[in-house]
Amino acid sequence: MARRIALIELDTSHPAAFVPLLRELGQEVTAVLDSGGVRPPSYAGEFAKRHGIPTVATSLEDLPGDLAMLLGCDWDLRYEQACTLLDAGMAVLLDKPLAGRVGDLRDLAARAAAGQPVSGGSSFRCIPEAIAWRERGETASLVLVGCAGHPFYYGVHAVSFAEALLGPGFTAARALDQSSRRGLLRHASGAEVLVDIHDGYPYFATVATSYSVEYLQPDPVSVYEPFLSAHLLHDKPPYLSVEPELMLLALAHSAATGGDWVDPQTLPDSFSPWDAAAYTAAYTPPA
Repeated sequence: MARRIALIELDTSHPAAFVPLLRELGQEVTAVLDSGGVRPPSYAGEFAKRHGIPTVATSLEDLPGDLAMLLGCDWDLRYEQACTLLDAGMAVLLDKPLAGRVGDLRDLAARAAAGQPVSGGSSFRCIPEAIAWRERGETASLVLVGCAGHPFYYGVHAVSFAEALLGPGFTAARALDQSSRRGLLRHASGAEVLVDIHDGYPYFATVATSYSVEYLQPDPVSVYEPFLSAHLLHDKPPYLSVEPELMLLALAHSAATGGDWVDPQTLPDSFSPWDAAAYTAAYTPPA
């Protein structure tokens, strides 16, 4: 089903990478909107001209299209924009992290459960090799996932990689240091997941069963097309999972409270350990 798509916030490399893929998938990119949190004021117009996009919108209210892709760095702003658009009846596809406050994540999950057209998250939930491993029906005992970068903004890819391998069902998190970069996750399958976010790491996963060990190292760019296809080419996109973000918040809570196991269901709605505005202000955009 072809849709008219608006791209919201042009901070990262994703918008430029997504435009040709969206067109290859038969979608129409109708508009861009950028608030200027990372890019200069002229950038949206330059981007639209370079990519042949007809409309440079100035507000959420004048967006032409059927679906908005929210692609900025500021996860708090993304949540606010998503709520505005959903309340106006427009479908939204959110980049990661979906939101950074526990209550905001719960609200998005409730909206999705109520049938509102909200989807998205990390593209690593759609890694074909990980999904193929899960569909083999093997039982993992230990999963190691890792990546580099900010423990929340990039760490969500690592936990989403684990979710692609195991499916949903994370139940508790325990920090292994005070940085929120290393921790253990419990999964309802019985598997334990070690998350390690360290400078210099590639995106990787090692999966151990009782009789085998398998290593996966996907190219992040190769996941864009499966992610977009899964969310745009089917009447029912993948369910909205807020587990990766909640598990990282549970890790942060554990790190701040002595390293005990934390059930994400016990986190207060107000818990929000990372400053989205500060992250965005310090973000260096790609050329």
